[in-house]
Order: sequence, then C-alpha cells, then structure tokens
Amino acid sequence: MALEIVIIHMLAGAALGLRFTVMILVPALTLTMLFAAIVGVARGDQFWSIAVAMILLGTAIQIGYLAGILIRAKIASVRARAANGGHDAEIG
Repeated sequence: MALEIVIIHMLAGAALGLRFTVMILVPALTLTMLFAAIVGVARGDQFWSIAVAMILLGTAIQIGYLAGILIRAKIASVRARAANGGHDAEIG
C-alpha cells in the first residue's frame, strides 16, 4: 500500500508542476506531512515509521513536481518550434 501512496503523490506533484509555480510546494508539502503524521498516529505506528513516511511522501511530491516542470518545459519547446515553422532559431 505504501508504494501506491508514493506513486499517487508523485502524480499529484507532476500535476502541480504542470500548472503552478514553485510556491505551490509549500502548502502541498505541509498537507502531505500532516497527512502522513495523522495516518501514522491513527494506525499507532512508531515515531521512526511516521518520520520515514513523511520523508518519502515529501520527496515523492517534490520529484513529481520536478517531472511536471520538465514536461511543461518540453511542451513549451515543442509549441515554440511549431510556431516557428518547425525550424530552430538560428544564432547570429
């Protein structure tokens, strides 16, 4: 079940990266850490287990965000090339 939650957070981060600037990571990470802590306490997990879950989910959302902004940059590059008639801009 942990792998599925990490994948979901990566996809959520990618969706955020496609649409928002880096400042969206502050509330996203806050909510992610809060979610992991609440679930861990509700399940009666040990402190270190909760800490590892918080670190994994926080990292997953950041990696997903990075993937999202890379995809957004590639899309912008393809659109610019299409608007330029399919040719790269020449230097000079």
